Order: sequence, then structure tokens, then C-alpha cells
Amino acid sequence: MPIFDRDHADSPEKAYVYILRCADGTLYCGWTNDLAARLDAHNSGKGAKYTRGRGPVELAYSEMFDTQSEAMRREAEIKKLTRSQKQALLDSQTGGEMLTVYDAADRPCGARPRRIVHAQGLRHHVCHLWVVGVRDGVRGIWLQKRQNDRPLYPGFYDLTATGHMDPGETPLTAALREAREEIGLHADESDVAPGGSFRQRYVRADGGFDDELSFVFLMRRDGVPPFTPGPEVAEMMFVPLEDFALAHLDPHDLPARGMDGAPLTLPHEKLACLHGEEWNGVREIIEHLLDDDHL
Repeated sequence: MPIFDRDHADSPEKAYVYILRCADGTLYCGWTNDLAARLDAHNSGKGAKYTRGRGPVELAYSEMFDTQSEAMRREAEIKKLTRSQKQALLDSQTGGEMLTVYDAADRPCGARPRRIVHAQGLRHHVCHLWVVGVRDGVRGIWLQKRQNDRPLYPGFYDLTATGHMDPGETPLTAALREAREEIGLHADESDVAPGGSFRQRYVRADGGFDDELSFVFLMRRDGVPPFTPGPEVAEMMFVPLEDFALAHLDPHDLPARGMDGAPLTLPHEKLACLHGEEWNGVREIIEHLLDDDHL
């Protein structure tokens, strides 16, 4: 099994207290066991009598609890607060990188701090760029090694470039930006092919939970691309596609070559690049990109 069961992980059984900002500027407090579904209900006019006709709503604040009873008690406490006291709660969850969160129908529901999104498993969007090519007659994919000082998954091997989208950013714009920032690869929109989108749910190593919709793009670059890794990336390495495919089926270390041609071995337990459904979804596109006539 891959180190991350990104395709089939169930979210932890949790309960949430949340505060919504309605379209008319008023606030609404509630609780739920499924925040994405509850946001969808509010935006569909079915969540509560108060929010009906006051949509679309934005998630302004949320807390997570282990039990329903804890969440219900906290909801009762918050409902007794004054408007200024509620605003103080909202202000306590600001600052840092902001990510757009989405309801179960993938409608945007405002921006929340990244630390809250990951800690509470709020639904959000990410982008993945796969750079594939032919090197010395071998078809393969370029992976990145995360720096050893990264707070999450230090020294692990990931897809060519990955990252979150800034609020208001399109998936393609985000993918091209991540390529520039992470690996120093400059490309235009015409250089990439869309690879679809895939839902990923998995427990994070820091104890949080990710509920992501990943937008995938692919690019062909033969030989050794002009990578100039940024501060988050230690090095780039080329892995044969045949071996990359096998690693999705069972524990399998990956043979690789660095940019300088030196042979490397990537331990299976350090692979953060295995996304089963995503791989199956892009294989045909990769075959087309690497066809000798597709140049």
C-alpha cells in the first residue's frame, strides 16, 4: 500500500460549531457533523430558516470537537455572545496564508487560514503538475525531493510541482506559479495539458486531515529541463514510468537519476507522490504526450 491512502481515507468522526456570514452581513451560528454538507445545505436554501434567502453564505469561523454533545454546548455558549464578542471570535481566526474553502457542491464559501483548513479538514482545492519526458530513450516522470527542513514530510518525494491556490486564482494559473516558485520552471498555458480533477482525503502526518480537490496538469519536457529548485525543494530526479506505475501496486522502491545523471534509489516509505486514482486518470494522457509523433 502507498504511504498515503489518498483515495479512500474516511474523515475522522468529528463535530463542528460554525459561524456563517450571510450575504446581508448578519451572522448565524450552528453545529454539524459534516461541515461541507452543511454549507451546501445553507447555500441551497435548506440549511436553516434564518439563512434561507440570505445566501450565499461564507464560513467565518469554526471549531472542531470529538463529540456532538461538546459541539452543541459550545453552540449554545456562542449564541449567548454579543455581536462584538462574536466578532472577537472571528478575528481570532485570521492571519497567515488564506485558502478558499468549498461546500459539498464545490461552491466557494469564503477564505480561511491555512492552519485552520488543515487542522479541521475543511474542503479546499490544490493543483498538481506532472512533468514527463524522454531522457536517453527512457520515458519517465520528474519528481521533487522536499527539503529536510520542511515542517511536513521533510525529505519526502513528491510530484513535480504541487501547491494550494491563492483566493481567486485559477487552477492553471496556480500550477504555473507553483512551477516557477518551487522548481524554477517557466511555462505558458499552451505548454500544459489538462489532466482532470480528483478528490483526495487523507490523514496528515501532523494530525490534521486533508479534504482536497486536486486539479491536475501535465507537461512534456525531454532531456533534462532547466530546473532551478527554490528553497522548499532539495533536488529533482527522473523516474522511469514503468517503475512509477509498479509502486502504485505494491511496496516498491523507485530507481531514479538526478539531474546530473547520478543513480538514486527512492525508498517507498518516503514516497508522497502516489495518488492511485489520479495516476490511473492521467496514464492515457501521458501516453499521448510521450507518443513519438506528438512533438
